[in-house]
Amino acid sequence: MARNIPERTPIAVGKRRVRSKIAENGKELRKREIWVRDNAVNWKDERVWAKIRNQGCYHKSDEIIVSCGTVTINKAEGPCPKVLVVYNNRIGIFQLPKGRKDIGEGYLDAAIRETTEETGIAVRPLRLRFGSRSTPPRLATAAGVTACGSEDPSTGVTRSLSNEMIGVNPDPATGAWRNIHWYAAKPCDGVERDESCMPIPDDRDKFSTYWFSELDALSRLKLDDEKFSKSSRKTVLGPPGSPTSKSHWSTRLCTGYSTISRDGTIWKLTVLARNANLPANFTIDVVVRVAFDYTRNMSTDDWSSNEELEGK
Repeated sequence: MARNIPERTPIAVGKRRVRSKIAENGKELRKREIWVRDNAVNWKDERVWAKIRNQGCYHKSDEIIVSCGTVTINKAEGPCPKVLVVYNNRIGIFQLPKGRKDIGEGYLDAAIRETTEETGIAVRPLRLRFGSRSTPPRLATAAGVTACGSEDPSTGVTRSLSNEMIGVNPDPATGAWRNIHWYAAKPCDGVERDESCMPIPDDRDKFSTYWFSELDALSRLKLDDEKFSKSSRKTVLGPPGSPTSKSHWSTRLCTGYSTISRDGTIWKLTVLARNANLPANFTIDVVVRVAFDYTRNMSTDDWSSNEELEGK
């Protein structure tokens, strides 16, 4: 049973501050979300331009690294899906396949190529249903519905079956700004490693290829950027009110806040303390978790549509 916290304790005060910050940031987010709609912005208001100037930034091309990778899932529609993971023998960690994009190469193409080159398994994009801010195809009806879905008029998010990236995270591993763009994928045919698909000999020694269940992958992945998405939408196995419940841990572990929009919904983000004493059955949203969540949200018609598109 979660204990009641007196309102004047440091923890209670911290909770109020966190809630206040989230509320304030939520208001700012809603204001920024409105900016996606031209008719909802007063472009003559100098405060709007001041906000843009204060929050904007620019980095030259040689200050940025763009990496692309995949969460490749085999038999995503089945009862026992497995995710593709590599073991980096050089540094001794499990990680998702990814790498820098080539000049002139598209992000999705780079993600597919890097995955195949590092794992020896040919993969292709996996369409999933989720929200994206990419512009819908120009096949709209008067009601605003397209072949791929409908755009939320208040947020500019379109929820549809697509091959858009499932997420992006910054990686501070170098002095440059590095963004890793993640896509969902599936094996083309076989799931066995074929080193003829690995044109760089060094990669054959550097990477070992594995298929893991969702939970096995989550327990093995080393990089925080692949494990932590910092979302307050936590998957907690404990019953409501218990020490492993969402309400209990979401306040005790919160050390910061931010906001994001996903699938047309405003999500509150909390930064989890690195040294938090998490219970063994406590998990949070991760890149892998998000991809599996999307597969679980797919309908039978969605899977049939994918098969039809692939000519099966």
